[in-house]
Amino acid sequence: MSQHHEHRGLSPEFWRANLANLLILTGSVMFVLLPACMEKYGMRRWEIGLADGSFWLISVFVQPWLGPRLDKDGRKFYLVCGSLLMGVAAACYAVVPIQFVPMLLLRTIHGLGFAMYLTSSWTWVADYSPPGRVGELFGIFGISGLVSGAIGPAGAELVRAHFEYDGLFLAGSSLIISGALLTTTLKDRTPELTEKVRQRIPNFFRLIATRAMRGTALGSMGFGVAIGSLFAFVAPYLQSLDIAGVGGLFACTTLASGASRVIAGRQTDVLGPARLVVPALLLLAVGSFGIGQLGKLSHSNWVYAVLVASGLSAGIGYGAVYPALNALALDRLALEARGRGLSVVTAAIDLGSTAGAALAGVVAHNHGYPTGFVAIAGIVGTFAVLFALVEAGWKRKHHRLGDTGELSQA
Repeated sequence: MSQHHEHRGLSPEFWRANLANLLILTGSVMFVLLPACMEKYGMRRWEIGLADGSFWLISVFVQPWLGPRLDKDGRKFYLVCGSLLMGVAAACYAVVPIQFVPMLLLRTIHGLGFAMYLTSSWTWVADYSPPGRVGELFGIFGISGLVSGAIGPAGAELVRAHFEYDGLFLAGSSLIISGALLTTTLKDRTPELTEKVRQRIPNFFRLIATRAMRGTALGSMGFGVAIGSLFAFVAPYLQSLDIAGVGGLFACTTLASGASRVIAGRQTDVLGPARLVVPALLLLAVGSFGIGQLGKLSHSNWVYAVLVASGLSAGIGYGAVYPALNALALDRLALEARGRGLSVVTAAIDLGSTAGAALAGVVAHNHGYPTGFVAIAGIVGTFAVLFALVEAGWKRKHHRLGDTGELSQA
């Protein structure tokens, strides 16, 4: 597959990719209300946590296969197939029983499509970026996803109010499928992979074990723990407190994320991505801790101020950490190993998300939602410390993994 060098940067094709991403992720984020639907139909909190965790867990198993396939087959096939699978799964929520086993299976299928789409889309952007502008284009591309984080939950609440949950599921599916059709207009720009290069690129499991990628994996897991718990339990938690703020919380998060992503995207290219990860993870931890305090403040005048502040803190962290982690993986890999590198990031995020959703569900079931979010804050903060320690102990060499076979030096 030939590598195209023309028309890169902020071209019409790049903006089409952004529009497709906006549609697909807006439809996906509408399902932030799915846990509340599960609780309404009688599913227990630990069942909700496990069902939602399966959405992320499937990625952990598929990424070791997906990364090499992206490097060999190109990105477009997985862009299209992953997003279509998401759209079909989204529509099925309207027809299957809202019970533990059907939800577990459907969330797994939905998560498989999401894993394929997410990894291939960011790898496509990396291929499309001119030299020295990967962080910048990551930041811009990420804004379309962040905007979806504002309009998706708000739109979901509006649709649910008029058409109940079935209408919400079908509306989300329609948006996802519309974006999937738009991805068919994109071109592949995958670097050519010669047999010589193929032989010196480590496989997924050797790659994740190298010193160069350990920090990336740890930071990604910490990020995953934060978002897995937030997406799984913010909606039912706020509803239990009778706080009508799901859409507002995600709007605050999105505004902060959008601003930080533009700035952080450029700073990633200037300062290096590793310097942004620890502050971003700590901000996510602060946001989760603040949400955990809402139970004490539910009858106070401060409740919405704390809700907004928590959303802003989590949003700034979210906006900075994801492009930084992707850029960090790419910075330490040969161009031909991009698919595998971003698969490591995605798998680690989704492993963290699975653990975050499941752990928050178990703690919330036994000790209440506030304790669950405070526990998550402590775990995310711990991952920030571990990332800093691992990165401090890693002495960077003058080659990327895949440019030489001497993996022990990494």
